[in-house]
This record gives sequence, C-alpha cells and structure tokens, in this order.
Amino acid sequence: MAASISFGNWQQALDEIIESWENRKSKLFNTFQNLQDNESRLKFIFKNNLIRNIDWLQNYFETCDSWHGKSKVEAAFWKTKGNKYFQQRKFALAVDAYSQSCINAPSAEGDDLSLSLGNRSAALFHLKHYESCVIDIDRAISLSFPACSRQKLLARKTLALIKLGQRDEASKNLQTLKDFVESSNFSLKDQKRDEFLKEMASMELSVQALLEEPRCKKSINDFNPKPPKVFHGANQVVPQASQCLSLSYSTKKGRHLSANKSIPRGSTLIVEKPFAAVLLPDHYETHCHHCFLPLPLTYLGCKRCTMVRFCNEVCRDSAWSGFHSTECRYLDLLHSVGIAHLSLRVVLSAGLPFLLDFLDNQSKYRLSQDPSYLGLNSRGQYDHEYLTVFDLMTHEDSTERSDMLQYSLTAGLLLLTLAHSGLFSMLDGASNTAGKSAFDISSMILGTKAAPKDGVNLPPYMVKIGGLLLRHILQLVCNAHAITSIQTEPTSETARDAAVETNVSSTEQTRVATAIYPTASLMNHACDPTIVSSFIDKTLVVRTLKDVAEGDEIYNCYGPHYCRMDKEERQAILQSQYRFSCDCLACRGGDLDQRRFGAYRCPRCAGVLYTETCLECGFTADRATITHLKARAVECKKLFDNALSLMNALQFEAALAAFEKCRDQRREFLYKDHRDLALVEDAIARCYASQGDFCSAADHLYASVEFARSLYGPLSQEYGHELQKLAEVLFNAGRLRECVDVCEGCLRVLRDLYHPEHQVLREVKELLAEAENALLPQMSAG
Repeated sequence: MAASISFGNWQQALDEIIESWENRKSKLFNTFQNLQDNESRLKFIFKNNLIRNIDWLQNYFETCDSWHGKSKVEAAFWKTKGNKYFQQRKFALAVDAYSQSCINAPSAEGDDLSLSLGNRSAALFHLKHYESCVIDIDRAISLSFPACSRQKLLARKTLALIKLGQRDEASKNLQTLKDFVESSNFSLKDQKRDEFLKEMASMELSVQALLEEPRCKKSINDFNPKPPKVFHGANQVVPQASQCLSLSYSTKKGRHLSANKSIPRGSTLIVEKPFAAVLLPDHYETHCHHCFLPLPLTYLGCKRCTMVRFCNEVCRDSAWSGFHSTECRYLDLLHSVGIAHLSLRVVLSAGLPFLLDFLDNQSKYRLSQDPSYLGLNSRGQYDHEYLTVFDLMTHEDSTERSDMLQYSLTAGLLLLTLAHSGLFSMLDGASNTAGKSAFDISSMILGTKAAPKDGVNLPPYMVKIGGLLLRHILQLVCNAHAITSIQTEPTSETARDAAVETNVSSTEQTRVATAIYPTASLMNHACDPTIVSSFIDKTLVVRTLKDVAEGDEIYNCYGPHYCRMDKEERQAILQSQYRFSCDCLACRGGDLDQRRFGAYRCPRCAGVLYTETCLECGFTADRATITHLKARAVECKKLFDNALSLMNALQFEAALAAFEKCRDQRREFLYKDHRDLALVEDAIARCYASQGDFCSAADHLYASVEFARSLYGPLSQEYGHELQKLAEVLFNAGRLRECVDVCEGCLRVLRDLYHPEHQVLREVKELLAEAENALLPQMSAG
C-alpha cells in the first residue's frame, strides 16, 4: 500500500504493529477482530493510542508546512539557467528551466514569476509554439510584468498572432502596443527607440496584409474532443449508461448490467465521469493534477507548493477549491498510503456537512434499503451521486483481520490529517459537545498535548467521518479503476526494458490515475470481457468488443485476461483480491485454444506439447524430456535478457546477433505459435529500427502482428495496436502502399473500440493521410 519515503514509511509502521501484536498474541488483536462496524474500529485505534506510538509522525505534522514551499533562490537559479540555454539557442531546454523557475517563484512576491513567464514566452516563440507564447505573455502582463520592458511582450505577442494568422487579435494588440509606446511607461531612448519603431512599422505592414486576406487561419490548438453519446440514448435508471442496458439483481451476482436488446460491436454503453480520482505521484511532473491530461508547455504550479502542476488557471483553481487546499501540505504522507489516498478524495469530493447529514438521514437520499435497490436515489436513479459510492461492496466479512487492522490504522491516519488541516473547524462549534476542537484532538493523538491514559475519545462527527474513510478503503480494494493514457515511448530505463519485452501483448496504455466509477463498478468480471474502456481526460468511455445478444450480461475484465494468463493464475488472482472464483465461459472452457501460445514443440509431430502430452498426436514426454525442455527455456531467457542489455546499451549489432541466436534456439523446442518466438521477432525489429533499417524491421514486425492476431483475435485492441506500430515502421521504410493498407486495416479494427477523437485513431488517420500524399507523385509518374 505504500512506498518508502524520507520522513518515514507508513507500510513499515503498519507491519511493525501487526508483527508485534501477532508475536505477543495480543488480546487486543482478538478484541479488534470481534468489532462489528467501521466506527467501532476507528474508536479502537484512538482509544489504544496506536497512531500516537509512530514516532516520526509528530515530527512530520510539525514540519510539513515548510515542505515543498516556494523559493526565490530556486526561482532565480532556474531563471539564470534558462537564460544560459536561451543564449546558446537551446530553446527547449530553456523552456524547461523557465518552467522550473515559474514553479518555484513565490506568486505574491516580486517579479520572479512574471519575468520567468515572459522569458518562457520568448523561448516558445523561437520554437514556433506561437499560441503557447501568447498564453504566457498574457499571464506575465496580468502579473504586472515590469513596465520598463513591457513593450517586448506586446511586440512578441503581435508577431505571434501574425504567425497564427489571427488578424483581428493581431490588429487589436498592435494598437495596444502603439498606446503603450505613446505612454510615459515607454522608456526606450535614441537608437533603441528608433529600431523598435521600425520593427513596429514592419509589424503594421504584416497586420495590414493579414487584414486583406479573405479568411483568417484557425488556432492551431482547436482540438477539444467531447465525450460521445451512449448508444440509443441515456438510460432512465442509470443515466450514465445506454438505455439498451438494464440494471438487474440476483443474490449470486449482486447488481449487474444486462442487454435488453441486441447491441452491435463498437457501441458506446457507458460514458461516466469519476466521482473522485487521484493522479499517481509518478505522473506529477507530466500530467495535470486536476484533469490528468498531459501537461502543455505553458503549465502552471500550485500557488503554495512546488509538487504539482496544472494545465491552466482553471484547473489550478478548481483543484484548490475542491481538494488541494486540504491536501497540499500532506502530499508526501498521502503518497505513502497508496490507493487509500482516493478514500480521502471521496470524502473531500462529497463534503463533510453533506456526509454527516447523509449518515443521519439516509432514508431521504435512497429509494429503499432492499439490497436490490442499493445505489438508487429517492427518484429511483443510479445517478452520479455519493449514494452510488457508499453502496459499493466492501467485503468486510471476508477481509483478513491483519488487513482490516492495517486499513483501520490508515483510515485513522487520514482522519488525523483532516483534523490537523483544520477542515473540521466548520463543525467544531455546533457539533462538538466534548469541548475540544479537532485540532486539539490531533495534538493529543500526536503527543504534543497530554492524552488520557485510556486513549483519545473522538467527537462523534470525527468517528463518523473516520468510519467512512475506512469504508471507502475497503471498497477501493475491489472497485478502484485505473485511468490510462496512451504512451508510445517508455520514460525510464526500467520502463524501456519492460516495453521491449512485453511490446507484443501491450496495448501501450499507461496507468496515470486511480478513480472510482460507480456505474462501471456494476459490471461483473469475465476473463473474456464484453467491453473495452478508454478515456477522454477523466471521462470513462465503455464500448462493446463484440456483438451482444439480448439478455446477455455485460462483463468487464478486472485484470486477469484469458489471453494473458492461464486459468490457474487467473483464479488465484481473482480469489486473492476480489474473493470469488470465476465461472466465465473462458474458465469453463479450460483455455484449450490458448495452450499453444505457451507450449513446447512436440518431438514427434512438431505439434502442441502442453505440460507432458501433445494435444495433436497424443505423445507423452517423460520426466527427463520435460526437465530438458525447461532447462533450455531458462537458458534462452538468459540469452534474451543479455540481448536486451546490449540493446539498451546501444550495442545493436551485438544485440541483434544475440536475439537471432535466441530465436534459432527457441524454434528448436518451442511450438511455432509460442509467445516467446513473437517476442524475440519484435525485439529484432527494434534493433533494426534503432539502426535506421526500417525495411528489415518491418519484415520482422509482420511476425509479431500475426501473433497478436492469432492470440487476441482479428478484432482485438492488441492486434490493432500492433498494426499501428507496423504502419509507422513501413512509412519510415518508404513502403507506402503497404503502409496505406495496414493503416486502413488498423482503422477497421480500432474505430469500433475507441471514440472517434481518440488519440490512437487521430494518429493513424494522420499517418494514413501522410502516406497517401506521399504516394501521389508516384501514382502520377506511373
């Protein structure tokens, strides 16, 4: 649940508590195990001072205000670095340095932020990112950029608008520049003044030329995809879903979604925004902390801390009012609790006053207490409301006692964080009958104030919120949903190694955030799912992978897919995390069709030798033969790993020789469709592509593409992505006719799986257009 961090390790603290209790066979452990509800568990944590005994927490809460704060010194350092890069005409590096200066600059002190924004606009102009340049100029001026130099920004903005073809805006800004030149703030003298006025005259001619054009050009950043509509209109009961779906209930399956009419492949079944979502820390520097989109070049930082970044002021201010004002000081601590951070975000998204009213007056929020009506509000709808989150399954009864204690301690830590933040101050007056404020309570818990020997008695309102935090942690174990983004290139050495080895089966999706989607949670699991998910920023779009017959249940895959894991592995994962045994068609079928992708080559007929028996001729291998085959597989894996190391060290010739040797040896004892043979062909293709030999790379990629088609099917995501990769290599190889054919095949596969404006579809369409345009001269010459 946690990662090691400098101030302490929450998971280690949890492990030490559990180990201590188990070693001492503590009676407290048994007492805790017998508690029947979440609020009692939270009371238990604080009555027994369990969090108070974690020594580094007090120091953290005393000092966290000073962590990751702004620094004029850091801002000046990065601005100077940016200036050096700019002078060296290393404009991309200059943009990065100026961005770091902006992140560190105190927004309320001096000119550091406005100057760094102005400097970044200059570097962006030289990189021909004219629209981004204009954005930074407007920000710098709004932050009172020094008047003595403001003509530089106004002139640069006019030139950028001219480059963008925005004639009306360019004309308007030029007039603003003229007015400034006529004002007392314009301070240039003598030769510098004359040179600047000549530059203005040149701009005026350019603007006049623009005004004489019949039409102005569009902005280069007009693309703003909107979520699609659901198939056949919105559902009356589940508004985020298609009306072709029905919400059903049974004691065995619980709540689930079924088709009430035939639904074709490629239909949009669900379009849903998350109730709450949390960006993963690994993506803080690359994605917006609010909308989770990749950051633009003009990103902004938080006004207080240097940890997070935002697309623009709208995202920054929305995040601050919604959750970041509470979380800002405690991000290191929240990172350490892992997915439990989302539990806190759920509480902040709902709001404390609402949650307390909800707990005290549930009858006014729900239709019925009957299990078949869970999640339905008083209007009979499963809408985008807190009730749908509250009613998700918690699996309390099947949670191991050591896990329950860990989750309870983590909920206690999150409750302590809320108390320390002062968020409970809105409740301290009317709701607190104990005579202590939430902050006083947090001081007692941390040991900065004396606490009773029998522990801390929490105010009732804190107990209720703590119980909800624990409830949501329990729910997230089974209901958290990954938000993914297409990533075409790995971002680290480790990721690069992994991408090389798994590229054949990877859909190139990177997990950037964790969210809770109550409607999507209604779908039960199948190892061969009905649907595929994609995203427009945080909005989940669910589409059908296959035709669905009337009455069929709609299934999601919770991770263990029948094409990626054998039945035994899938069942173990599902039982461990989700606490059920899967009985889907793929599991009942026993993976017969999939065995060839992990089988040995039969010594007698070259058929599928799976475990000990050939599925084609019936040959049974003895123990010595199987041992020998396993040993050869291990040796080839070592050879493959060595080749990967050589490739990552850019020793492509040596890597290529090692990969080819590995391939030749694997062919001797692996079945012809074994995934390891496709994997090595993919690696060979990468070696050739890295050396610029795209023609040879394409020849080897064809094997990977055919493998993906055989394993996942001709209409699968995986096959479509392999086609996209092959098309790009064919284009670089100059094999344009093949590139066009492969692009068209890729679009036929993926257009049903993604919304029309999905990143992958746009990239393939652009590549197809380029290839077709490049073919035109050849066709004309022919």
